[in-house]
Amino acid sequence: MKKNLFNVRIKKLSGSRKGLTFIGLLLLSGTLLSFTPLKEINPPTLNDFLKRRLSALVVLNNTPSDQLKPIVLSAKTTAEQRSGVRRIRIRGHQIISDSDYSFVGYSLGPGSPESAITVIASDIADTYVSQAALKGVPIDSLGVSIASLPDSIPPKKRIVYPHNLRYTIYVKSTATDQQLEELRQLTEKNSPIFNLISTKQVVTGDIDYKQTPKKLVAEPPYQPGLREYLKYKRIAVLWRQDRSKNSKGKSGTEPQKISQNIENKPQPDRLHVEVDPVTGVRRLHIRYFNLLHDNPSYLAGNDLGPSSNEHQLGVITSCLTHITEIQAASQNVVLDSLGVSVEGTIDLRAGRPGFENVKPYLHDIHYTLHVRSPQPYNDIAALRDSVEAVCPIYNLIISEQKIKGQIVRGNPDAYRLNPQYYYQYKE
Repeated sequence: MKKNLFNVRIKKLSGSRKGLTFIGLLLLSGTLLSFTPLKEINPPTLNDFLKRRLSALVVLNNTPSDQLKPIVLSAKTTAEQRSGVRRIRIRGHQIISDSDYSFVGYSLGPGSPESAITVIASDIADTYVSQAALKGVPIDSLGVSIASLPDSIPPKKRIVYPHNLRYTIYVKSTATDQQLEELRQLTEKNSPIFNLISTKQVVTGDIDYKQTPKKLVAEPPYQPGLREYLKYKRIAVLWRQDRSKNSKGKSGTEPQKISQNIENKPQPDRLHVEVDPVTGVRRLHIRYFNLLHDNPSYLAGNDLGPSSNEHQLGVITSCLTHITEIQAASQNVVLDSLGVSVEGTIDLRAGRPGFENVKPYLHDIHYTLHVRSPQPYNDIAALRDSVEAVCPIYNLIISEQKIKGQIVRGNPDAYRLNPQYYYQYKE
């Protein structure tokens, strides 16, 4: 069989001039050439990345405080004219956020609530990597899942946003259980997003307003714009309100029974993050959407995606934009354009001598609502107030959240092959 295979190869090679020359040289040499196989190349592992992260952290920690400055991060979301789709722009990165069909969306991207809690998982994963690097604990693979579970507070008595958060760190390592648990506790202490969400924050905002003509200048056919989209959005909002009233009209004990049944059953993880072993990039799995988080070079990153802090700011703008669409549709407020920009500060000197009181997470968060509308400013101001009253992510940030976690020994790679999606949060 080997001889036949060799003959076949000769025929293929002899079909070209180069092949024929090569075979001729073999025959003329009269020698049997022996080829030494290349040594097997071992691909980089997560432990190799831990060494690079440690080197970057050592450089950062040794940088004098007077050479560091607070970093102002920003993000902006724009509502698309015809579709209402929210485009989150973070420097050179773009993330699409969208509603499902029942909200006149196209389901082109994940929603804000599910994105917000997956960002928490991403930052937990990234901080765990940093703590493992600093402590010299080997990590072969790492993944984090997170879910928002039912609690005892009925939705009608609170603003509906992700709550009762539970995360699970899946880790494959030769370290002891005690070492892995110590890393988890250090992660909760040092994770910027974990502490941002679990601590009450102050978020301020203002309005960038410009009045537009009451009547559109261009007559159809033309691109309908946000005015036309909000008409369809209003139909969806009213339909959802009617559906909600009808469900509440049923037996008052039914929702409680459903909640208890859900809580008693084992729930698969739906929102999951895994750490790429070569680059340290976090791959976010949100239903059938996949996003990337990465870090700048001072954390051994390659800027292949926004950081967790940047994406969290982006989710704030996306949610404020969507709730503004909903409230405008509900209140018959006409909008011609809509966007939200936000800035937040993070200071790498936090905790150092002289900077003990500096918050080690995003702070001084300030957003601006950019609106063009034919309606007076007072209507827009009232619209903004109604948005802040019910916006899930705005209220998630300004409220104190409980986040609990655990360590599970296991290979998180299974989630890439067989992801199971589950998400308890309901709008």
